[in-house]
Amino acid sequence: MENRERAARLDNRPVPLLPVALARGRRGEGPAARLESGDEPSLCFRGLAARRVAPDSRQRSLDSPGEPRTPRTGVELVGGKLPADGLVVPHQPLLLGVEREERLVSHRRRLGAALRLVAACGHQYRGQERAGTPVDSTAMNVLVTGASGFVGRALVDELRHGNGAYEVHPLERSDGDLAEDGVAEAAVAEARPDVVVHAAARIGVVRCEDEPELALRSNVLATALVARAAAAHGARLAYVSTSDVYGAALADEDTPAAPASFYALTKWWGEQVARLYAPAGLAVLRLANPYGPGHEPGQGKGALPTMLWQAERRQPIPAFRGEARSWCWIGDVARGIRLVLEHGGEGVFNIGSDAEPVSLTDVARIACELTGAPQELVQEVDPPPGRVTPRVSVERLRALGWRAEVGLDDGMRRLLESLRTAAPTA
Repeated sequence: MENRERAARLDNRPVPLLPVALARGRRGEGPAARLESGDEPSLCFRGLAARRVAPDSRQRSLDSPGEPRTPRTGVELVGGKLPADGLVVPHQPLLLGVEREERLVSHRRRLGAALRLVAACGHQYRGQERAGTPVDSTAMNVLVTGASGFVGRALVDELRHGNGAYEVHPLERSDGDLAEDGVAEAAVAEARPDVVVHAAARIGVVRCEDEPELALRSNVLATALVARAAAAHGARLAYVSTSDVYGAALADEDTPAAPASFYALTKWWGEQVARLYAPAGLAVLRLANPYGPGHEPGQGKGALPTMLWQAERRQPIPAFRGEARSWCWIGDVARGIRLVLEHGGEGVFNIGSDAEPVSLTDVARIACELTGAPQELVQEVDPPPGRVTPRVSVERLRALGWRAEVGLDDGMRRLLESLRTAAPTA
């Protein structure tokens, strides 16, 4: 298009031959003879608007009005007020309507401007696509409970790096006890979210066994109140559960639940109250062995950070005998949750790694290698009752385009760096 526009532009360059040939074709004349090199003078239209191209005045004086002209050996253009007849090229007269050509030029210019505008808009759209920003779409409004916890904090960070695709409302422990009447209702009413991700919970087999009432309050009662508030305000609920509800099994999303600990039982009950109070569009996210920055070492909530912390300080590292798990980096877990939200996923989704399980003894040895600690620090011990090591299928999550990106060795290096940054050794 740019080449055609340049050919039609009025300037001081030679008149292009294409319009001349077109004019010849419209008049039904025979084929034009070729111009010899050097025979084409520079024909300028500047100052000749609304005129036709006139032949040489001497030629006009030799030709009578009704007689055909004798072809000349070159093209000659003379501006004047006499009636315009045409261009003459060797052996064949070609007629060129300049007025019509000027209208075509004007039309081409307007068309060219319009197409350039369309192209510019298209370029801007493609740039937005490359940046990952939804075009002409409203940001998804997401309320995340437990935003100061391990999973909630990682999810908030994941959503906030979504190039404006999400409006995120983090609800932290300091904002109130969700098991208290009215706290969840007020939070949802204020944020008016499209979806509530309920990540607040009490986690850990030993911690829930030690304080069962607190586990019930956090994992069941609070979930019921959050689910009721979400449904009352037309928000979908995404409930963060655990793969521990499967018990010791190789499980996909259709595997029946068989909780083997009080912790797993309270999370299973949490799923039930979520289905009871907020069934419309409900997503149940069963996380399997997430690890990464955010767990405080030595608190019974994260085996990997605890082992690295112990190895860094040259302390004994207990490892449960016979226990092996497929670990999943918390960034991969948060990305999996985001994909479920984006696709409007409903039902159960396993989120974790389906890689070959690694024993806790081997994980403890990796911790020693990364920190330079002696392997003798690793001590195998019997696991407490109720601990299970389910392996999960994540094919349903893979169908959304998910895959784990951080392997165990790389993840443990990153985790060690974060631990050293948070609490450098003396």
